[in-house]
Amino acid sequence: MDRAGVREDHLKGIPAAFNKGVTNCGAIYKDDARTEFAGSSFNIVANSREEIIEFLKTDPYYKAGIWDVDNALIYPYGCAGRLAKDVSQP
Repeated sequence: MDRAGVREDHLKGIPAAFNKGVTNCGAIYKDDARTEFAGSSFNIVANSREEIIEFLKTDPYYKAGIWDVDNALIYPYGCAGRLAKDVSQP
């Protein structure tokens, strides 16, 4: 499945995701030039792996069959600091 067909809907949902526990999110690339896409990254405040999977299943990429959330890499994360970014700016 081609990501481009649902990317706009995926990006529209990001601001609302911050009300559902997301603290940051973005693309992962295979190269420094950011030309080869490798996946997606979310930091999410959640109580369980299942809660994270349920959140991911609400995304257009999952609904379009792009994300395999049952095999998502999910790890506990301790944030030592972060900068704010205006999510309305790409």
